[in-house]
Amino acid sequence: MATPAQRAALDDLDLHRPYIDEIVLDCPANGCGASVRRIPEVMDAWFDSGAMPFAQWHVQSSSDMDALRKSGRYPADYICEAVDQTRGWFYSLHALSTLLEGEPSYKNVICLGLILDERGQKMSKRVGNVVEPLSVLDEHGADALRWYLFTASHPGEARRFSSKLVNETLRRVLITLWNVFSFFTNYASIDQFHPSQKPEGWKPENELDRWILSELNKLITQVDAHLGTYDPTNAGRRIQEFIDQLSNWYVRRSRRRFWKSENDGDKLSAYISLYTCLETVARLMAPLAPFIAEELYQNLVKSVEADAPDSVHLALFPEADASLIDEPLMEATRLAMRFSSMGRAARSKAGLRVRQPLSQFRIVVRNEIEARQVKDLAEQLQEELNVKQVSTYVIDSFNEVNFWDWNIAPNMAKVGPKYAGQSQHIAQALASLEPRRVAIQVRLGQLVGLPRQGDKIPPVQLAADEITLTKNAPAGFSTVEEGPYVVAIETAITPDLAEEGVARDVVHHIQNLRR
Repeated sequence: MATPAQRAALDDLDLHRPYIDEIVLDCPANGCGASVRRIPEVMDAWFDSGAMPFAQWHVQSSSDMDALRKSGRYPADYICEAVDQTRGWFYSLHALSTLLEGEPSYKNVICLGLILDERGQKMSKRVGNVVEPLSVLDEHGADALRWYLFTASHPGEARRFSSKLVNETLRRVLITLWNVFSFFTNYASIDQFHPSQKPEGWKPENELDRWILSELNKLITQVDAHLGTYDPTNAGRRIQEFIDQLSNWYVRRSRRRFWKSENDGDKLSAYISLYTCLETVARLMAPLAPFIAEELYQNLVKSVEADAPDSVHLALFPEADASLIDEPLMEATRLAMRFSSMGRAARSKAGLRVRQPLSQFRIVVRNEIEARQVKDLAEQLQEELNVKQVSTYVIDSFNEVNFWDWNIAPNMAKVGPKYAGQSQHIAQALASLEPRRVAIQVRLGQLVGLPRQGDKIPPVQLAADEITLTKNAPAGFSTVEEGPYVVAIETAITPDLAEEGVARDVVHHIQNLRR
């Protein structure tokens, strides 16, 4: 490397002058000499960049190459650049390495897409839609920026970018995680919980604890697999999903376990489970959000374990405990979470407050397995939706018909041409039948016999395609349909239910006054 004096000497020379082919620089300090030679012909500077894997390790012979391979540095594990390098550096590295060694110089490629503004337009100084990254870092922090860029879209895809979008990530993911951490530390400090209180060979017994630890260990296997295949996007999204489950289902449904005054085994189990989740998530997300992961680790681990690694980035990556993964329980809980969300939407649709108790919640599921899962978690649904009873219906011709209210009418496009002037009498005869019975016959493909109306029409049997069925929400229910599932919540409020609702409101107001 040239000394400052040598650099100054070079600056005084015009290296573009064609008659200067070599410059000799003296090094009086150590008696060495150095020369800089101008390359007279440069075909493609990017093509020269393809020599990087060999040049950076000073490979000059086959023995040097053998040593480079043994060191594990060649071929490289991955290369990461923007999409514009597909025909630039990616290609030159690939071409030159294949020419010299018969194989590529890298095993994996992460190709990054373009950054667009929040409206999906290419950023341009002329248009004035460029976002200054330093201002985003100052306002939202590096972790929020990193997390958004990792999870907004897959590598190679263009992604929109704005301070507003980064703030949404900060709020939905990092602040949610921090709130769970704060909840835990507040109550753990009050009850003087210490991780060493975990009994030897402890296994969760509480259903919520079994579920969240099952989800956690499943998460470990998934994140490890995604990162192992250079897929940070799905790794981050899966962690993000778990944080939402941890906050909006586990903690919310376990709050009373932390609030109660007695320190029993159930409360200890809740502390152990939540601590395990937070400590593990800190290690899982460390590659993606290094600063909040470090803060969580220092507070949760290093502050209570003197011999723990000094940093989360020196700690071992989590390993899953397959014995704690309970797939049926996870599937059932996901169903319960989905039906709870749909039930709240049905409440909102009818303008019913969550604190107002209601009589009945009905669910249409796809099969008997899902019906049993709902039955097993019916108590959780009753608590979540503040209802007295949960009923399930399996989707088949009979049960679905019984779930809905029906309107029946002749399909005039077929009945009109076939029966001409008798169409109105047929419509009246059809309207006199019980709609659910007709709906069942139509669903089963049976003929529907119409009653005679004096001498107006002879006996008529309508085929299934000659009858139009229209399903309506059951009377007195508010319904929400989502994919294959339907929920209906009873809207009638009896005097007893109204009184119970008033009592809950009073308790809520008193709790607010106490806070």
